[in-house]
Amino acid sequence: MHQFGVFQDPAVLASAESHNRLAIDASQLARFWHRCGMTSDFWARYGSLFVPTAPRSGFLSRESAFHVFSYLLNELFENCAKFSGGPVSAVGFDSWMFADQVVYQISNHIRPEGVQGFTELIQELLQGDLEELYFRKLEANAESGQGGSGLGYLTLMKDYGIKFGFGFEALGDESVRVDVQALVSKKG
Repeated sequence: MHQFGVFQDPAVLASAESHNRLAIDASQLARFWHRCGMTSDFWARYGSLFVPTAPRSGFLSRESAFHVFSYLLNELFENCAKFSGGPVSAVGFDSWMFADQVVYQISNHIRPEGVQGFTELIQELLQGDLEELYFRKLEANAESGQGGSGLGYLTLMKDYGIKFGFGFEALGDESVRVDVQALVSKKG
């Protein structure tokens, strides 16, 4: 597997307070777009219940955590709906809850020809100046009217401090599994 960014070690994930898993079909997300938001809001609400009603000083409130989780998860589920391709339409979702952070992972499948463009975007996001890159991407999107620029990832990194890890594993000639891990700090 080729990895970029920040991935949590499986031994660390095994020590989570809670681990949850969901399997869904990417074609269902794409065909019934509102399922992305519904699924995101469900898991965001579920995850926010791990935030105390009276959080420690410097930590997110339960409602703030819900909004961060929901925005992040909606971006991840919508990306799966838009960019999944090839013979495998399975989407896997995992969440690991810790006292000071939440780790979300979403896995989907793309065609091999989509890997290069995605990895180039990822490297640009992970190595570039977030402020400068954000405004450059915003301007490019406005001019072209096209999506797929990474603006959602950029916003999450820049405004919410979310750290991402990306993994690619070829599963034959027609499918590559993409794992996206998002590390969300509960600190405000």
